[in-house]
Amino acid sequence: MNEFPDIINSQIISSKWDIFWTMGDENINSLSPRPVLVVTAPFTTGSAEETQLKKMLQACELQEDDYHIIQAQPGTGLAWHWLRDHLQIKSLILLGIEPQQLGVSAQLMPHQLSRFNDTNWIVTGSLEQLIQYPDIKGHLWKYGLKPAFVDKVYG
Repeated sequence: MNEFPDIINSQIISSKWDIFWTMGDENINSLSPRPVLVVTAPFTTGSAEETQLKKMLQACELQEDDYHIIQAQPGTGLAWHWLRDHLQIKSLILLGIEPQQLGVSAQLMPHQLSRFNDTNWIVTGSLEQLIQYPDIKGHLWKYGLKPAFVDKVYG
């Protein structure tokens, strides 16, 4: 073997993963730092899903200037490290969005509070699923949202 293989230009990792090395899109770049980020599957303005989300955030005793809401299509990638650093996130709520969409390969307990990367993570179903399954919504409140935002178990 006289020549070195060109591993830099080989397709070891598909270019679809490049999103995790970017610095976000211009809509997110324009957001100011806030301690809470909600990433949700898309919903329509004035819908039952939007009403549910607003009620959840009010129950968490959050003001509008405490959080940002990003609607992301399932399968769309966002770079967690960039979101965390740019928005200075302390708590992340994923509604119908998987951690893998943020480039995070970690198993987190669904519908309850988890800690990862010095951040509160709450991963649960979509707003539509929460409306459809009140038991999940109750579990989410009791073991996820209330400990994180009302009881402030992690400060």
